[in-house]
Amino acid sequence: MIPNILTTARLVLVPIFAYLVLGTKNLPLAAVVFILSGVTDVIDGYIARRFHMITNFGKIYDPFVDKLMQITAIVCLALAEILPVWIIAIVICKEAAMIIIGGILYLKKIVVHSNWYGKAATVIFYATIFIMILWRNIPQGWTMAFLVILIISMLYSAGAYLVDTIRHYDEKRIS
Repeated sequence: MIPNILTTARLVLVPIFAYLVLGTKNLPLAAVVFILSGVTDVIDGYIARRFHMITNFGKIYDPFVDKLMQITAIVCLALAEILPVWIIAIVICKEAAMIIIGGILYLKKIVVHSNWYGKAATVIFYATIFIMILWRNIPQGWTMAFLVILIISMLYSAGAYLVDTIRHYDEKRIS
C-alpha cells in the first residue's frame, strides 16, 4: 500500500540524515532530508485516511519510523553539539515510554487514535529541529526557549495520550 511505501521511504531517510549531520556535516541538506521526512509523514497519513488504506501494520510501522527519525535527529544533533546532550534523555525516555505503551496496547488489541495534541507536538518538534539545524548562531536564550516549548509540547502530548490510553483500557475492560 502507498502509505507503507512512503513510510519505508521515510525509514531510508533516517541513516541518510545521520550521515549528513555526522559524516559530511552538510547541515542544509540534512535540514531538507529532515523536512522531507516530516512531509512524507503528513502525506502518508493523509493518503491512508482519505483512501481508506489504514492497516494495523501501518498503525505500528508509521509511528515507529517517526520515533526512530526523531530520536536519530536528537542524538545526531547532540553529538554534533547543535543541541544540549540532556535533551537526549528527555526525548528518549518519552519516546521509549510511548513505544512500550503502544506495544502493550497492540498486544491487547486496543487502538488509541492519534489526536491533535500529538500532531501539534510533532509539528513543534520538526520546526524546532529544523530551526536548530539551520540557525547556527542562535542566541542561547532562543535555544532554551525553543527547547522548553518543545519539551512542554512533548510532555503534554504524552500525558494526554496516557489519559486516552487509560480511558480506552477501562472501556475495553468494562465491556
